[in-house]
Amino acid sequence: MYYNASALRERVEVLELAAVEGGWAWESVRRTWAEAELTDRTNLFSKVGIGARDVRLVLRRQGLTLHNALRWKGRHLFLTSIAENVPGWLDVQAALVEPVACRGNVHRGENGPTFPGVLVEKYLRHEQDHPMATTTVCYVLVTPKAVEIEPKGLLEAGGTRYVVQVAHTLDGWKNEYEILRKGDK
Repeated sequence: MYYNASALRERVEVLELAAVEGGWAWESVRRTWAEAELTDRTNLFSKVGIGARDVRLVLRRQGLTLHNALRWKGRHLFLTSIAENVPGWLDVQAALVEPVACRGNVHRGENGPTFPGVLVEKYLRHEQDHPMATTTVCYVLVTPKAVEIEPKGLLEAGGTRYVVQVAHTLDGWKNEYEILRKGDK
């Protein structure tokens, strides 16, 4: 396999999670050139929820780990695989996602930590009880590893409050939280 430096035509930003006032945020640490391609595959970046569109990138070897993220054409890329298949070059797989602003521990008040997260659909259930109906929405919230949320507490994601049902924290690069919201319909 051979890579050609002239194929690196896309400008991408390397992002790093940084501690900011009141929580965490993605901050740009550098820009680099890449070959980037939106594939027709699904990237299963969440072990619990459904996947997202897959992006394959080729970059020159550099300090990049799965704790980083990339911004490509203004879109957020959640890194899922980094391999050096050819010396001096990185093959990167990423999920094309839309981060949402989150706030943890809102059950303790409005000053919980803020952080970026990615909502992944898990299921939607509708129950018809007489005389009303209840809709249950369950998402998976994927967060950077540094973000820790209390199970059974409340969090706010994208302006909506959810109960944290289950925490999946064994992955070395990210945490996943099953969150739930019930409402009358």
